[in-house]
Amino acid sequence: MRVSQHFEPKQARRSIAPHHPERRQTTRAGVQGEASRRQLVALILGTYAEMPGLSLHLNQATRLFGLREVTCRVILDDLVRDGRLRQSADNQYRAANSGGA
Repeated sequence: MRVSQHFEPKQARRSIAPHHPERRQTTRAGVQGEASRRQLVALILGTYAEMPGLSLHLNQATRLFGLREVTCRVILDDLVRDGRLRQSADNQYRAANSGGA
C-alpha cells in the first residue's frame, strides 16, 4: 500500500496573516499609550497651576501623571530648563513662581 502524503514543516503550514497596509496610517499616542509631549506639558503645567504650592518628588510626579519614570524625568527637567518649573535643593519639582526654597 502506497500512502502519498505531502510533508511540510510545521512552520510552512502556518497561515500567513493578510497584509494590512492601512495598519500604520494612524500615529501612535506615544510609548505604551502615553500622550504626546504637548499634552503632557499641558497636563503637568495645568496641575501645578490648579494646585498652588504643589511640590513633588520624581516618584510622586510619575504616579500623579501616570507616566513612566524616564518620560516624567525628561519632561520635568525640560520644564526646569525652560524656567517653567524649578527643582529645589531637596529634589522636589515646584512651579517656578511658587515660594519656598
